[in-house]
This record gives sequence, C-alpha cells and structure tokens, in this order.
Amino acid sequence: MKKNNLKVLVVDDEQDARDILKYYLQEIPDIGTIEEASNAEEALFKYIDFTPDLVFLDIMMPGRKGDELIELLKRKEPNCHIIIVSAHKESAIMAIQNSVYDFVLKPIDFDILQEKVEKYQYMLQGSIEEKFKKVLNMVDQGTKLKISSTNSHVLIDPNDILYCEADGSYTYLVMNNGMKELANTYLGKLEKILSEQRFYRISRSVLINLEKLSHVNKSDNTCTLIGTDFEMTLSGSKKQIRILCEMDLE
Repeated sequence: MKKNNLKVLVVDDEQDARDILKYYLQEIPDIGTIEEASNAEEALFKYIDFTPDLVFLDIMMPGRKGDELIELLKRKEPNCHIIIVSAHKESAIMAIQNSVYDFVLKPIDFDILQEKVEKYQYMLQGSIEEKFKKVLNMVDQGTKLKISSTNSHVLIDPNDILYCEADGSYTYLVMNNGMKELANTYLGKLEKILSEQRFYRISRSVLINLEKLSHVNKSDNTCTLIGTDFEMTLSGSKKQIRILCEMDLE
C-alpha cells in the first residue's frame, strides 16, 4: 500500500528508547523517513535541516530540557506538531501547558501510537466539512456513502455493510453478500461518518453493523453477524463486548 511518507524526528537521550519508537513507527504505513537526535541541541539542528512533520520528544533529557526545545521549535515554527513521549504521567500536564499536540506514555503501546499518527493526519485534512466531502461524501440525502478507493469511487448503502475492518491506513468494507470494498481512509473516520447509523466498534480494528448482529458471546468475547447467506464470527475486546451486552439493541 502506498505510504503518505510523513517525516518524523525522534528525540530521546536513550538509544534503546529511540530504537523501540523507530521500530513501531516503521510499522505504520503513513510513516516515511525517520531521523533521530539524542539531545535538544542536536534535535534543533536536525529540525532545521530535516523539517519533519512530527516530532516525538522525551521531555526529560540531560542538558537543555525538552520544554526548552519546545519553546525554540514553537518560536521557529508555531504550528510544529510535537508529541511528548514520557514514562511520567506528569509530563502530560507539561504538554498541555506548552500547547503541545499530544502525549504518549512509556512503555509505548503500538495501537495508541498509531492512533496518534492517525489523529494528526485527520487534523491535517482540514475542517470536518471538507473531510466529509473528500473522504465519504453523503449523497442522495444521506442514504448512500461515496467511498474513495485507490482508483475509483463506489456508492454504498450503509445497510449493505456487514462490518468494517482496519488495514493500516485503509479499511475493508465487508458487504452482506461477502464481497469486499477497500476504502482509502481510516477506520476511525468511517466510524465518525457512520455514527448516526447503528454501527459499533468492538475492537480497535473492527466496526460492526448492529442491524446484522445475531448474538454476543461474553465467554470468548465474540459476536456473530448474519450476512445474506453466511454467518461471520468476529473477536472483540473484553471491554467493548461487555458494553455491547449491556446495550439496549431493540
């Protein structure tokens, strides 16, 4: 799949921490070139030469502190997007005080890291209205969705969708008849568009149509959906399945 090639600068005084973060970032389809720096001074020069889209910054470093680097970067580029990476929850407060874009707690969770990158890209696409027009335009007074795939556009009735499954920065729409459509957008964006329909996210990667739900099994955290001539059993998170069981689905 085509990458959007976001440029990233990783700033941390610990080599192991930089290696782990770089390893996770390389698994995200939207990430392109990754540069690294071990201190604030090196990071500032790297930023000037590299002009990254995102900066992942450990706030606690020897020498010039991370908050000083934030101030310097903000002075040079007010819209610089910095994500603080720290083992200390208190750093989240510092992130807010410095108007920093986001915060990731160590040890790093890959899914959360990917969500931060998705959130950044989501913001890049402009206003909600523009995003709706670009990604999933509602047509025929909201009865169908215009799905943008790699080479085409497809009109889909939400009622014909059995479930949606994330695949990196793309999403597979599995239809009632078993056919699949690949949407050129994130699952999170689809979830927002379908929020007024009866869709529910059972895990980080799966969004189901509640109209197709047959039964839920709390013992193994699964739910079964009914297609046109087949059934599909999907796994969900324990928390989301519990919430689903408690929902009034009448």
